[in-house]
Amino acid sequence: MSGPLRVLIVQKDMPHYRVRFFELLKSRLTLNNVELSVVYGQPVGVSAELADRRELDFGEMVPSRTFRIGGKTAYWQPLLGRALRSDLVIVEQANRLLVNYPLLVAGALGLTRVALWGHGRDFQARNRRSWGERAKAVTSRWAWWWFAYTATSADIVAGLGFPRERTTVVQNASDTSALRRAVDVARREAADDIRTELALVGRNVGIFVGGMYRDKRLEFLVAAAREIRGRVADFELLLVGAGPDKHLAEAAAEELSWVHFIGPAFGADLARCMAVSRVALMPGLVGLGVLDSFASGVPMVTTRVAYHSPEIEYLVDGVNGVVVGDSSSVEAFAAAVVRVLSDEAYREGLVAGCFEATSRYTVEAMADRFADGVVAALADRR
Repeated sequence: MSGPLRVLIVQKDMPHYRVRFFELLKSRLTLNNVELSVVYGQPVGVSAELADRRELDFGEMVPSRTFRIGGKTAYWQPLLGRALRSDLVIVEQANRLLVNYPLLVAGALGLTRVALWGHGRDFQARNRRSWGERAKAVTSRWAWWWFAYTATSADIVAGLGFPRERTTVVQNASDTSALRRAVDVARREAADDIRTELALVGRNVGIFVGGMYRDKRLEFLVAAAREIRGRVADFELLLVGAGPDKHLAEAAAEELSWVHFIGPAFGADLARCMAVSRVALMPGLVGLGVLDSFASGVPMVTTRVAYHSPEIEYLVDGVNGVVVGDSSSVEAFAAAVVRVLSDEAYREGLVAGCFEATSRYTVEAMADRFADGVVAALADRR
């Protein structure tokens, strides 16, 4: 019997939500006689401020060298030799990851196979005709295989001219099953204790969970919270997260007794916060956090900003969450939240939609799809 095929996945760093995915992917690939290695760098800049990076037991942290290029940070990870000894290398689709360029050239020369994993384009880019987006469109066609976050991402990649038959839609997900179990236990057994611990007085609790940076629109959120409080007398707001705009959350909590800054929270700590919340407020960028909303049965209210991540397609307006069309209107956003809090039948319908969605978007299913794509990429004989 021949030895296992070797697959190397390269990550800029290791966010907490990827750990369980890589554990599942490794076990699935082992069953297919494929040996998985994961290499990642240290968190730098905003990634470090988010305080959500972790270690992967079987992975290897290779410190990145950072450079300022055109006002942005680029990363070099010294792993070319290791990559060229692999049967398949999977890298994130990102202009700032400098190792991608020699790897893609090596792939074009037949020295290894290189796959891209990503959104298809930068969903947060304000200028979609920028040199960075144009470069990404070109290099995206050089890959051997594509692992697209969602169906929308796959459509974008196909629009760039990459063959659909060499694209795997992974349906990007996080490990929400543990969160759902922890939230259920907290609601049944410890809700009153949690409320006391968090100094909550009202029953109508809203929650923000995520990185605290510009695209999350914390100033808009606080303004909307004031409007909501004026219409729902016992409204209170939990602010969970960290990042460069953390000071805005801290200032709001210092000024307003009904706003509570929690800081970063994961696992059981996050579950305790979600267990006492009735609505999730996310006026800015939505990404994987929508799955925490689904798993917890805490409907999310967001707005139709132009820079959501691909996972926004999981949120169906009026079914498992709410999307406010006018992203500039604090009043419209506040009114949508007030409706969720005051119309119990409406909210219960959204909760049911959340639980239905969480059964479809799972990290286990993502690992299955990704593993199938890896096997197909290795077997491709073109």
